[in-house]
Amino acid sequence: MKIKFLFGSAIIVIIIAIFGVRDFVDFTHVSDGDKSLNDKVIEVGGEATEPEVYDAKFGEWASKMNAMLSEPMDDPKLKEANNDEGFEYYLKAGKVIGEFPYELIKASNEMEKDHSNLFLLTSYIEHKQFARTVHLGPNGEAKESTELVDQWAPTDEDTRQAFEYIKQIMNDIDVVVNHNGEGEMYGVTYLLNGEKVSEVEKFINGMP
Repeated sequence: MKIKFLFGSAIIVIIIAIFGVRDFVDFTHVSDGDKSLNDKVIEVGGEATEPEVYDAKFGEWASKMNAMLSEPMDDPKLKEANNDEGFEYYLKAGKVIGEFPYELIKASNEMEKDHSNLFLLTSYIEHKQFARTVHLGPNGEAKESTELVDQWAPTDEDTRQAFEYIKQIMNDIDVVVNHNGEGEMYGVTYLLNGEKVSEVEKFINGMP
């Protein structure tokens, strides 16, 4: 009798466990081919999971930044600087890094590396804006002094190339995150195992 009672209790516990998990975890099996880039994966019994790379916030940032880099910039400072080319690169690159969703950076080793390249390219453009204005203020105080724009040094080719790489990286991230990998790509990101990542990093490592 005791054995039957224990056996029956065990069955009840198993049933509760099975249906309890189903009640509290909304799990849908999705094949690799159908999986949305914004899908969340929840593991039963684990700690709270980190955000995935393709989080909705990440996708929104990628789309917004990709569009911003290719469009005329509506910024009072840029207008005050007579739409100076190098200053536009400086402002746009700063927005890419300034609005990056940092809570997601650890969600992907690849994205962490791409962020690093974006950060280094942005830092280089900021350095170049400082160099263009250093003769007007040794501590960088003139790099946003738009009233002195006529005295800034010209924008050089290295600044243009750094900005072009930022545009290409953001384009590729946007294609991966928001367009299922369909669209024009430059192959300059770790997210895509891009064959031209080494080209970008060669430029970064050789930046004067």
